[in-house]
Amino acid sequence: MAKYKKSGWTPEYRKILILHQEGLPVKEIAEKVNMTVKYVYEIMKKDKFLEKKKELETKIIDKARAVFEEHAVKAAKRIVQIADRGKAEDRIKLDASKEVLYQVGMKPIEVIETRKREYTPEELTSMSKTLIEVEEVADRLAARDSKFILNNTDAKTKTEPTSST
Repeated sequence: MAKYKKSGWTPEYRKILILHQEGLPVKEIAEKVNMTVKYVYEIMKKDKFLEKKKELETKIIDKARAVFEEHAVKAAKRIVQIADRGKAEDRIKLDASKEVLYQVGMKPIEVIETRKREYTPEELTSMSKTLIEVEEVADRLAARDSKFILNNTDAKTKTEPTSST
């Protein structure tokens, strides 16, 4: 037990890290290791904890990458096979094989092309005039004395159906 105390890394810290990596909320972690939530937060902020967390994440990523790399050639062969004589139901295998290749760095580069239209001075002047006209019409329609705006009493008489009984 003394060897853990010297390094600052205890079995409880390890358990907290594992539970944290499993995605458990801090409250549940605290219950499982029989500590207060505040103390678990304090542990999780310590440099030693953060260092071990980073080491564990790096190991996990390296192991996952190794698995993908191990299957990359098989995935590439499967894609070629599906391209040669694949059927519609092979779509899942094709997508999975492509994802394996993407994970080992063989994702195609995505190119996004944008085009910008340049307007002539005449077009800009015409658009400006049109915008001014539209604003003037909108102002006229918004005015209280406009003939085109119905007031509430006009709207009721024109929209209410007449009773035939």
